[in-house]
Order: sequence, then C-alpha cells, then structure tokens
Amino acid sequence: MANKVLVISGISAVLFIGYLIYNSVTEPVFRQSDTSIDIADDPAQKTLKDVTLAPMQLGSSRFFFDVKASYTLKGMLVSKRRYSRGFMSRLSPYDYAIIWGKTIDMLPHLRFTQTYRYCLYNYKLSTPVDPKYVQSHMSNNHMIPSTQNIRKALKYAKKGDLVEIEGYLVYVTATSKNKGTSNWNSSLIREDDGNGACEVIYITKLRIKDKIYE
Repeated sequence: MANKVLVISGISAVLFIGYLIYNSVTEPVFRQSDTSIDIADDPAQKTLKDVTLAPMQLGSSRFFFDVKASYTLKGMLVSKRRYSRGFMSRLSPYDYAIIWGKTIDMLPHLRFTQTYRYCLYNYKLSTPVDPKYVQSHMSNNHMIPSTQNIRKALKYAKKGDLVEIEGYLVYVTATSKNKGTSNWNSSLIREDDGNGACEVIYITKLRIKDKIYE
C-alpha cells in the first residue's frame, strides 16, 4: 500500500508541475503600467497612407489589410462577446463594446447587448440619457490581434474594466479556397450607426487595467 501511495503521489507531482509549465507557456506575457487610463477624451485617429501590414494566413484563409488610420481608444468595456463562427471569426475572435466620455455617467441607465457582430443598447425614456451623445461616445470594435500574445490576452478583459487599444483602423480582404472572397471595412467616424458602423481594429498594443500586452 505504501508503494502505491508513493507512486500516486509521484504522478500527482509530475502532473502538477506539468500544469504549472503549461500555464506559464500559455498565459500571455504583460508588463505593468503605473499610469491611469483617462477615458474622458475621444479616440485619437490620424489618417495614414504609407503603412503596410503583412498578410495573415490563418488556416485555409488569407487576410490582407488596407490601413486607413492609426487609432488609440481609451474607454470602459461594457460588453464583450467571443465569436467562433463566420468567415472573420478566426481573424477577429472577440468584439469589445466600449464607452468613453460622459457616457460613463449614463451607464446606470443603459443596457448593452452584442449579437451577430453588432452592439445594441437600450434605456427607458424617463431616464437622463442623451442617445445622440451615447451614439458618438460608444463603439463596437472588431478586435484583430496582431500577435499571439494579444490574442491570448483578449479573453481576460471583463465588463467594467478600463482598457486602452492601440493599432490601426483597417479594411480587410479575406480569401479562402472554400469560401471565396470577403471584405470587412472599418468605420472611420464615430457618429454613424447600423451596418458598417463598427470599428475594425488591427491591435498592436492592448492594455487591460494596469497590464499591457504586445
């Protein structure tokens, strides 16, 4: 009996060490930030014409990027949804719905939901909500991680977290032997709504609270 217990204990130790090694390899690497994220200002956007991004090959699909602008967004995550189906799901596994500015003051009266790559919000007419302001100070963002490290980190953001996203607004062309060709274009303004109003962001740096992933 003593030998069996020893063997089992040895196996358990090996499994535990393996678990620690596995997690150390698979957990995203981050660096700490000691500054706060200011979500008062609008996103910073600058039109670009001379930035080229390498295509991505993901499975049988190849993705090409047409860079339209540099982009930095600071805000609060109010909803997050993971997508695993659809032509672009491998390229962009998550959508982040983010608010900034005075929308944070209206948050107790707002309810956000995400579906089919859209973000919808509703509120009661009797509450102090300015829908025009909310419309221009919230966005649904299709998140394209530029690195595997950022891809791993995307799942860690939670509702209510302050986040900062740096990268590019892009137009995407996807080709696949089985699914043909598809296009996905980013919105370039904040005041639009409906189909085509989401931002498609090629992310070069992601900050979630005080952790920065690149």
